[in-house]
Amino acid sequence: MVKSRFRSGIAVLAAVVLTACGASANSQEQQLLPDYDPTPTQVNSSAVEVDKTDLWLPLQLAEQQVLSPGWLTEPLHADGVFLSAKHDDDVLIFRAVDATGSILWEAQRPRSCTGFALTATNDQHLAVLTDIDADVQTFGHTTATAYDLHTGQQVWGPVDVPGPHHGPGTVFAAPPEAAMGASGDKAVLDPASGQVLLDERQVPEVNILGEFYGLVLVARDDEVQAFDASALAESGFDADPSWSLSVADHKWDAEQLHAAVPGPNPGMENGAGAVLLGTNSTDRALISLTDGAIIAEEVAAAGQDSSSQTWVTVGEELAGYSAQGELLFAEALEGLQLIGVGGAIAYVENADGDIQTHNVITGALSRSYDPQATGELVVPQLIDTNGAAILEGAHSYYLVPAYESRQ
Repeated sequence: MVKSRFRSGIAVLAAVVLTACGASANSQEQQLLPDYDPTPTQVNSSAVEVDKTDLWLPLQLAEQQVLSPGWLTEPLHADGVFLSAKHDDDVLIFRAVDATGSILWEAQRPRSCTGFALTATNDQHLAVLTDIDADVQTFGHTTATAYDLHTGQQVWGPVDVPGPHHGPGTVFAAPPEAAMGASGDKAVLDPASGQVLLDERQVPEVNILGEFYGLVLVARDDEVQAFDASALAESGFDADPSWSLSVADHKWDAEQLHAAVPGPNPGMENGAGAVLLGTNSTDRALISLTDGAIIAEEVAAAGQDSSSQTWVTVGEELAGYSAQGELLFAEALEGLQLIGVGGAIAYVENADGDIQTHNVITGALSRSYDPQATGELVVPQLIDTNGAAILEGAHSYYLVPAYESRQ
């Protein structure tokens, strides 16, 4: 067990960067935009290497190179590319970095009222960034634009959206009436074109749950239904869902039902992976995106180890499940926060703010840190099968390059 309340600093930074996205439209209308250039620019240079003596690294990564792309918000990952943002005064700088640590491209956005998502269409992975309508030049008029994740080349947009990014995926919502209020009606965009697939203002009987690399989840007709985005674009709800689940069977409130993305979730970009569904943040079901099969229930958070494909869940207990949903272990441990999973180890923060690590197959406690080490504690969020890893520190996120770049 490692004693350190390492998450407080980065939580404050993320809040400073992103909370204005959720502010009410009325409070933003008179704010002028900063000077920024939204067009992505090619970089193709390596991220800065970190002096590891300043970091308290897990043992399985202690001998590896560590890079600092400057990210302050949690990176998203698809097709071997990581995307996140740093900030420079009033401007956010989104930075796409490949698994070798090469910065591919950058794009600027206002520090306030922005968001991003990753999606895919026709085997092309996209980064979707929000922006402010250039013709309006004040906050409260949001657009979305998609770029090739590898090159930064614009694919579609900008298109008008009802408000800030809501997620998961290409879901956007009208801003709340009050600064701390709930978001308004949601709309989901077609990953292929940016056109609106569904808008809750036009179909109020539908609760849009999320978009997952071309798979759209909705709650309607007392069911959770999964549709291929291309089928919705062509036929609307005349299309047959890929799978469905009864809301009543799980005692869900269809209007309050919401979706969350487990992390890490390595299979999601390939039409696999899973989603967390529930009416609150502590009692969710972990559901396969492939066929709607229930992997686990009564969980708060989950993540999948890319090497073993084991799912680790936290809630009233810490548990491990095979990719097929077979229970591998369960231990009554409440108050845990799942930080990351990788290299067959689950990293969790306990109720005292200390880091503890568990084997994902057996649940046994493991010794993953040198207790005599010093420096900034960094904890893996994910370790990919190619060896690339994202590390969360107190004030930023770091990248461990893939094996191929270490030769």
